[in-house]
Amino acid sequence: MSGEDAVFPVTWRQAWNWARIRTYLDSIEARYELIALSARRRDLEGGLSRLYKDLVSRAAWLATKRNATPKILQALAGYATAIRRIGQGTGPNATRYRRDAREAMLDAAGAVPCWIMSHARISEAMPPDIGSFDLVIVDEASQSDLWALPAILRGKKILVVGDDKQVSPDGSFISGQKIQALKVRYLSGQPYGTEMTPEKSLCDLAARVFAAEQVMLREHFRCVPPIIAYANRLFYKGGIQPLRIPKASERIEPPLVDIYVTDGFRDKLDHNDYEAKAIAEEISIILKNEAFAARTIGVVSLLGIDQAKHIDSIVRQRCDAAELLHRKFACGEARTFQGSERDIMFLSMVVDSKNCHALSGLKFDQRFNVAASRARDRMYLVRSVKTSDLSDKDLRPTLLNHFNQPMVTDKEEASVLIDQCESGFEREVFSILASRGYRVIPQVKTGAYRIDMVVEGAGDNRLAIELDGDEYHGTDRWPHDMNRQRVLERAGWVFWRCFASSWSLRKDDVLHELLERLTTLGIEPTGAIEYAPNLVEKRRWKFTPMEDNGRVVDEMQAALELAISSAK
Repeated sequence: MSGEDAVFPVTWRQAWNWARIRTYLDSIEARYELIALSARRRDLEGGLSRLYKDLVSRAAWLATKRNATPKILQALAGYATAIRRIGQGTGPNATRYRRDAREAMLDAAGAVPCWIMSHARISEAMPPDIGSFDLVIVDEASQSDLWALPAILRGKKILVVGDDKQVSPDGSFISGQKIQALKVRYLSGQPYGTEMTPEKSLCDLAARVFAAEQVMLREHFRCVPPIIAYANRLFYKGGIQPLRIPKASERIEPPLVDIYVTDGFRDKLDHNDYEAKAIAEEISIILKNEAFAARTIGVVSLLGIDQAKHIDSIVRQRCDAAELLHRKFACGEARTFQGSERDIMFLSMVVDSKNCHALSGLKFDQRFNVAASRARDRMYLVRSVKTSDLSDKDLRPTLLNHFNQPMVTDKEEASVLIDQCESGFEREVFSILASRGYRVIPQVKTGAYRIDMVVEGAGDNRLAIELDGDEYHGTDRWPHDMNRQRVLERAGWVFWRCFASSWSLRKDDVLHELLERLTTLGIEPTGAIEYAPNLVEKRRWKFTPMEDNGRVVDEMQAALELAISSAK
């Protein structure tokens, strides 16, 4: 042994150079300056947001006040009275009240900066003046048919918000000859008359007329990523960016549940009684579980409204009506839930291995897209078929395949969390926080981005941690990193950032700063997790005899009762 110290410099020149380098690094590190600038940015952006809201609100009320002459106030009062008396619009005097509303609106229309109405209400109440409003916005335009045209004619500019991949109006029950005759009679001179047919939505028409002025809104805030991944992959070709990562109180694990009903069958009434019973049983369990308190529930039949009505009947027989009302319980087709959502959704596939004609085409694409994108936190697939029972041309196997492999492979899902860290810096921070009992999840995907790690605490508190290696996050990357952070902050994320150089220079100080930030946000150690949660739960459901008012109903009696009800 030479006796030299392996840690500290041996000569004065080495010590001098080491001190110079350390002093230089301290001078350029400027962590406190970056923290101060970040806090100032948040304060300025928050102040600008409040000023914008206040400015718009005050400008709207100022314009209303300036226009509120005695004559206009009288017109508004008369309009409100007429609308109240119209009621359901079926009374003997409804026509007279509609006329009164139209006459009052001649003076009242310009008094209010913004009117929100249905298409029918606009046509019966608003003056038929072309370009009378600066802007007309049509929301959920994929559900609007040609009856929406009178509304947009009243605008100098129009904004059509919709999705042509969602359910469109149904014109299948109108004779093609009748449609052609009406087109020849009324639309022969119109440049886009061929597009104005009953089965096409206003969204379809706008996409044709304004093809060069379309904007796709990519950010998605409703569903958790494993749920929206199906529609994103199949119908939007990966164009959607899911930004919603549920908080601890919102999270239901796993988010996907696949229930295979072993003896399920589709009868002549397009009912699958066993699937309906399986859904009713699961809903009963959910209503009794305090962990699911206040969760809203919906059921979609993927084959017609008859199964939805059947499920609704069975569920309401078994469950408390007041509780179902509180949960906004509803059963229907995909169209029932378009523009709506539930925390928990059930999809009933209805068909069995012997009665499963292939579904394909735009109409069914739209229905499956809507049905599989209504659930916020959990989606159940209740089925009586296997993938091998279905045709390659059928749309149903795509849904079954999603429940088999929703986003990532099972191997990735079962991996140890620390193995998901992408650098030694990340692994070191993860290990320190996990050893202190914090719940840390690395590589959290949100939209097109990944957060290095997220620390969760009780009460839905969480902190996004970004650990920037100096080699890959130099000054040329700062604008990109900050723009990315702003996008995620709009989705509700709170960030803490650290450069690898700062960690190396002042690890104890930086760690103390991180722990203080966690404490300030109310994030305390709740117990570390070692494995990532699974995304899918697989179940098999088989009908068993059940108690009904003290008597046992076996399978034969159940089948007999079903046959009698079907005959009626």
